[in-house]
Amino acid sequence: MLKTIQICSIIISVLTFLVIIFKHKRNTYQKILLLIYVISLAYYSSMIFMIKTGSIINYPHFWNTGTPVNYLHLATFMVFVRSIVKNLKSPKKLDIILFLLPLASLINFVPFYLKDLKFKTNHIRYLIENEDSVFYATESLIPAYWNYLFQFALGIIFSCIAIFMIQKVIKLKEESNFKSEFIWLICVSILMLLGNLVAFTSLFFDSSSLDTHSLSAYLFALYIIIIFSYPFFEPKVLYGALVDVKQKISGSNENKPIFITDDLENYKARTESFFNLEVSYLKPDFRQDDLAKFLSIPKKELSQIVNLLYHKNFNQLVNEKRIDVVLKKFADSDWLNYSLEGVSLEVGFKSRTTFIKAFKEKTGITPSEYKKTIS
Repeated sequence: MLKTIQICSIIISVLTFLVIIFKHKRNTYQKILLLIYVISLAYYSSMIFMIKTGSIINYPHFWNTGTPVNYLHLATFMVFVRSIVKNLKSPKKLDIILFLLPLASLINFVPFYLKDLKFKTNHIRYLIENEDSVFYATESLIPAYWNYLFQFALGIIFSCIAIFMIQKVIKLKEESNFKSEFIWLICVSILMLLGNLVAFTSLFFDSSSLDTHSLSAYLFALYIIIIFSYPFFEPKVLYGALVDVKQKISGSNENKPIFITDDLENYKARTESFFNLEVSYLKPDFRQDDLAKFLSIPKKELSQIVNLLYHKNFNQLVNEKRIDVVLKKFADSDWLNYSLEGVSLEVGFKSRTTFIKAFKEKTGITPSEYKKTIS
């Protein structure tokens, strides 16, 4: 039964990894973090499977590689949560420090890695036959028992911090940027907390009264199956905040993207925030790519979002926002003495004609006529 559950956990991890690689729509930094998180869990699960089945003895050089990878999984999860909560697009100093954990773990096992094949094989065979001895192994710089203790304690701390960070954001914002993703992260954090609490507690029990090794293997495999099954029922997590799902239109061969309402409302709020706070769109060289990068979505999807939300194309939207600035300046009497060419240059229009046309589409009259109505 345990073997079946472990194999299922590995398979679903690999499937999740492949979906994220080919279908995920998120900024590159967050996508890489998610990929590292998934593959580290898959690798660690594979190591547990090889140890429980005894097949690890055929690959002795892989022994003690699981622990650094588990530290990698913990660090990556923490960094990924930070990137989602704070909408980061690149690592900060704290994130880099967290990634030193798996590196430190690797260094810790250097003495074992330098041993010859015969020593490794005999050592692994002994530990497989005497499972409790794994907690008292001394082939690393730090005794194994303290290493496990720290590993599980860190999992408890990280999961508690993640829960606190996510709940704090949800309370501050009625509409979270990635509502489904926050729910998934909360679930993952809670399961991580429970799993590490059980593992931490099991260190104080003798295996004669509790088979801690099999229990830990069961829990970890189930943990992976649960956290990676949920995204398949809630595609927004796997595909990113904006779901890129294709649906056949009845009676047509055309594929039409489906956008979740919550996402559209969120993107509209973020788009409006951009135009209210930024001034880069008032430059003549402002491009669609600039706004797409700000929203962390592909250029093609931005076109679809603008069309759905504003019933305009990108250029029409930008021109309208530029005219809004002109109207505000006119209302404040700031630019009333400017020539039309001067006003058009101030807000990024490359020609006087384009400016007048956009102004008339917005107000129904030309800039000159509008000036007369307020003078």
